[in-house]
Amino acid sequence: MSLTNERNEDVDTATVQRLLDESELRKLIQAVPRALDEGDFDGYGAQFTEDAVMEIGREVRRGRQAIADGPRHDLPSRYEATYHHMGQIYVDVDEDEATILAYIFAYHLPKASEPMTHEDAGGKYHAVARRTENGWRIARLRLEIVLTQGASLSLDV
Repeated sequence: MSLTNERNEDVDTATVQRLLDESELRKLIQAVPRALDEGDFDGYGAQFTEDAVMEIGREVRRGRQAIADGPRHDLPSRYEATYHHMGQIYVDVDEDEATILAYIFAYHLPKASEPMTHEDAGGKYHAVARRTENGWRIARLRLEIVLTQGASLSLDV
């Protein structure tokens, strides 16, 4: 089956589905740092499957609840504000599974009133996402730290 676009060209439905999936996967990976910056740790956890695994440094968090509890415990006790910036996002869809590579840079401010004192890290999210009955969710996420700058990170990554 094909659709017709405004120029009367046939558009294959598989192509349309791939484009929709890629768009949803980009939104999925972008929701991760957004929830962290908003302090929405339940919303953060909702981006993951129940059996998801997250690797951050030497720590491995297993299951949606453990993944959400990590930053719920770590971030507010160390930082008054965080700001995550996401750059390039690469998505590869293979039916009901997808891989995502996203470049990210995170600023961590122990005191929001002192913005020149910050602990920063840049790296890449390596993710595997799975199509579920509730849409795409992250099944595995590994944060690869490439660089740090500013004060030494209070987080053990």
